[in-house]
Amino acid sequence: MKFIYIDESGSRDQGDVFVTCGLMVDAYKLRKKTADFDQRLEALFAKHPGNRADFKTSRFINGKGGWREIDAVERKEFLKSVCELAVENGGKIFGLGLSFAAFDVATAAGHAQPVGTTYWLASAMFTACLVQKKMQAVKNSKGLTVVIMDDNKAEMPKLSDELYQGNAWFDGLYQLRGKKRGKAVWLERTKKDRFDHIINTAFAIKSDHSSMVQVADAMSYVYRRHLELAAVAETWVGEKDYYTELVAILEPARETHGHCPDEPCVKFFKSAKHPEWKL
Repeated sequence: MKFIYIDESGSRDQGDVFVTCGLMVDAYKLRKKTADFDQRLEALFAKHPGNRADFKTSRFINGKGGWREIDAVERKEFLKSVCELAVENGGKIFGLGLSFAAFDVATAAGHAQPVGTTYWLASAMFTACLVQKKMQAVKNSKGLTVVIMDDNKAEMPKLSDELYQGNAWFDGLYQLRGKKRGKAVWLERTKKDRFDHIINTAFAIKSDHSSMVQVADAMSYVYRRHLELAAVAETWVGEKDYYTELVAILEPARETHGHCPDEPCVKFFKSAKHPEWKL
């Protein structure tokens, strides 16, 4: 069995990029992985106790509030260590990087997407579909996955409904290949097959109650900043290099979508993704 902890970074008032990232860990490794992150965060809070309730990656790395008391080099090294620890011992990354501008064009293009114009729900559902696609090939129930989201009270009920109801619109994102009369075809899905490797639905947790969600927040911010910096002037070269280094740590562990049928769901997400994001 697997556990995946998912968070997001970005909003329309902050720029054009919205990233959702999840860290997947095998159940038998979860206790140690969580303990390692807890220990690292506790060491940070022990040195800077006044910031315990203010740990958000964007505020931390940019020295906002009480975090300005920590030297920038120390902040950068801490974030790098979080990325390194995330992918150690088989940690896998699932997610999606959207461009708001591209997403708006995609939502207006007539793909009949059941997520409407809600970018949070769209990103969460794509991530769930990617989990289903990769885990359905894992044998002996070892691919069954518990999905744990940073709490979003407005959107979580919609996500739960979509996962439970199993809308056929998403089938193309995780259809399997097979043979029919000797020819390779995309196999039809049935209601019982849809999201059958996600246990029940998605579960919500407050980010300050889970170091693993805080790690997902860190990864989301790293990818978001990397995409944002792809479009800025060369005067930002130092910051670009730093986030390029962090993404190089994470990227080998990130699952990508791969080959899939030419369905409306696939066309929608190909249109909505950030141009620098490999789907």
